[in-house]
Amino acid sequence: MGEQSASRLEGDRYQYLYGWYELLRLLAESSPFECGYLEHPDAGAADDVTLHAREGSGVASRYLQVKWHVDHRSQYSLDAVSEAPGGRGRSLLHKLFASWRKLRERGPAEVWLVSNWSAEESLGRYLRGRDCALTQEFFTESRPGSLKEGGSRWAERCGATVEELRAFFGDLRLRLGFSSIRELEGMVDERMENFELRQGANPRAIVLDGLREWVEVSGEAKRVTRESLMAFLRARELLAPKHGGPAVSLWVHAWVRRKWEQSPTEELDWTAYFDRETRRLPDEVVWREKLIPELRAARQRLADRPEGALVDFRGKVPLSVALAVGFYFSEAAGFRFRSEQVTRGENFLWRSDVGASAGRLKVIERERASDAKVLLVMFQLTQDARVDLERFEAEHPGAYRAVLVLEPEGGPGDGAVTSAGDAVAFAVQARELIRRARSRYRASSTHLLLYAPSTCCLFLGQRLNAVGPVVVHERTVDERYSPVFTLQTG
Repeated sequence: MGEQSASRLEGDRYQYLYGWYELLRLLAESSPFECGYLEHPDAGAADDVTLHAREGSGVASRYLQVKWHVDHRSQYSLDAVSEAPGGRGRSLLHKLFASWRKLRERGPAEVWLVSNWSAEESLGRYLRGRDCALTQEFFTESRPGSLKEGGSRWAERCGATVEELRAFFGDLRLRLGFSSIRELEGMVDERMENFELRQGANPRAIVLDGLREWVEVSGEAKRVTRESLMAFLRARELLAPKHGGPAVSLWVHAWVRRKWEQSPTEELDWTAYFDRETRRLPDEVVWREKLIPELRAARQRLADRPEGALVDFRGKVPLSVALAVGFYFSEAAGFRFRSEQVTRGENFLWRSDVGASAGRLKVIERERASDAKVLLVMFQLTQDARVDLERFEAEHPGAYRAVLVLEPEGGPGDGAVTSAGDAVAFAVQARELIRRARSRYRASSTHLLLYAPSTCCLFLGQRLNAVGPVVVHERTVDERYSPVFTLQTG
């Protein structure tokens, strides 16, 4: 069973990679195809990926069946594909013929069989290399493998006349001996690069995950156009970064000091106040009298530059520092960020001005001391930190009016935040949920505990306004939380 499952998974991977390779054709502005489907709901056996021609384009729509084989123990011949497996049901040729007979009623249609198995000599000599079609000799010669020699036999097996089969063979395309999975991955990467998309193992994994979601939907929702494909690419952060980007940059060094590609416009070196090994942090006096004034001054210098609204932010900093940077370079003040975010071993550049994804936060809410005036919020995205939260509450009995745990609907985890759109969505929702809870419980202040990607904290800080005083806590070396500074959000 394990080998069967592995084979099935490889087959799915091959099909989806090839489907993506074909659907990328829609991105070309000169593409003759107006839309496509992965597993078309009404294309019969030729449904794995379909491309539908624009009216007046002069090309036929393509309906493709993709067949993967784990080894090369056999080859294709028309006799082989016209025989039903085990003598039961319909043969592959019969299924493709039946699909073509229905599909051609909608207009010119090519039916394709794509497989890593090659063709036997009796078939291979009649396959035209330039377009995968059957040669003219296939229809006129009487040699083994030709229509004259095997047509009656194949027609009987397909429940068709020889003339019907002749028309079908004219529209049949056999792309046999196609690439291995590894070679196909390289072809996909090359095509993605040509369309200025990210390439490599992680982007391909993101694509395959999205294609599995497409397969799960039904009806017209499965239809892929250039516009919906571009929306998918933007939402999944698959567009390659354009050269240039922000004209100004801000580097903040806290845990460590390091360099990036371009020299910074503004650079703040705070490493003397932070120690990553012991998780030593500056006290609130240092924040109030030195660090925050330095941050405000850097903000003003960038604001004085005409190109200073879009800031490239870099820094290895605690989550509380990322939040503070976002707060003092707020969205309300007109600032936008592009920030480096490491996710699953790959570096991304996430922007704060992208549209919010469909990602949703859920709230786990508990009332506590009825006479307390403080709201406690745990913003956890990448790991379940409720054990830390319970310890924190036990250390501060009676201090909080209510406790809110904000986490993704699917639960916190390594894959809970997959894009800048997710980070934006969670930041906006977190602010609104804190606002409502503060009003509902008439809280005088909020204590905020963070367990999220650094860029999520940066984006949350940008939007953290009109929620009153916020005391920001940082996780310590002994897995507790301690207050770092207070933000007066208004």
